[in-house]
Amino acid sequence: MFFFKKKILVCLYIFFLFLTFNFLEFSTNKATAKTFVVSEIEIEEKYNLNFNKLKVIDKSFKEAFKDLSQMILEEKDQSIIIDTSIDDIKNLIDNFSILDEKFINKKYKSIMEVEFNRKKLIKFLNSKNISLSFPKKINVFFLPVLVDLDNNSFSYLTDNIFAKNWDLINKNHFQINYFVPNEDVEDYEIIKNNIKNIENLNFNKILKKYNFKNHIILIIFKEKNYIRFYSKIYFDDKFSIQNKKFINKNLKDRSDLDLMILSIKNMYEDNWKSLNKMNPSTSVPIRLTVKSEDIKKSLKLENALVNLDFVNNYRIEKFDSSEIIYKVFYSSNPKRFIKDILSYDITVDTNSSSWKIK
Repeated sequence: MFFFKKKILVCLYIFFLFLTFNFLEFSTNKATAKTFVVSEIEIEEKYNLNFNKLKVIDKSFKEAFKDLSQMILEEKDQSIIIDTSIDDIKNLIDNFSILDEKFINKKYKSIMEVEFNRKKLIKFLNSKNISLSFPKKINVFFLPVLVDLDNNSFSYLTDNIFAKNWDLINKNHFQINYFVPNEDVEDYEIIKNNIKNIENLNFNKILKKYNFKNHIILIIFKEKNYIRFYSKIYFDDKFSIQNKKFINKNLKDRSDLDLMILSIKNMYEDNWKSLNKMNPSTSVPIRLTVKSEDIKKSLKLENALVNLDFVNNYRIEKFDSSEIIYKVFYSSNPKRFIKDILSYDITVDTNSSSWKIK
């Protein structure tokens, strides 16, 4: 009797799952149907006889589009769409809200929030041969060392002009949060004893003291009017080295200093974006198997698939009384999928061709 009831429950679940699946096929089960939200768009205009609120809103849309471009595109790709028309921008917008507006001293000031349709945006960028990077915040341990080759000295943190001014340069589109440590005597001695070979120094003895998965070691070499930034970057289990140089820049000149810091920060942002790129044209098919009787696990999986950024779409490829097989189209590598879906407390057994949800 118990077995009979269990079979009925499984059959009913499959029936309703079938209805749900068909509904999703005729509507959408794509993760790309979500939106990108750009907040805190501040606009100020003179309030006179020529004031036109619609023009102000259009201006807000352009600013929001610019902010979004800086957030999801590498610097080299932003120039491609910089001249996008207001009509094309409006076509990408799902919704907008005026969060606050004031009339002060013959000026109109507003703060807006704009929602961009992710599916339309991806299609638009694809038409320009541009791949977007999904915005994702990251905490990074940051250790800058300034080496003055003119007088054979170095500045660690307290007297390092870059360390003191690093957090003063900030933009809405930045995804990287930097953690600069307090000056430590032991760390200072390690750097001092290896200053002549600082580029090849293994910083593990310093890094292991801080509980950060991601880090940047920045060595700044200054010689007369020449400044070189040598960066060891470790993001998401990927290691890279980047160099950037500046000529005729004065560290005592505030504008020169700010320009260099912004340029280096943008370089790091591009590095991070490159690891979070989506390419719908090369989606990787992934098959996931769930036992038909495990209703909660199926619903949990579907919820994760809807919310995972790199999931283009998914469908039920097969279902019967024993198992349900999902086919997922994922716009990144399978290793990343396993890592990302683990954040939803879902573990995947990859020992067979159809991966099983544990």
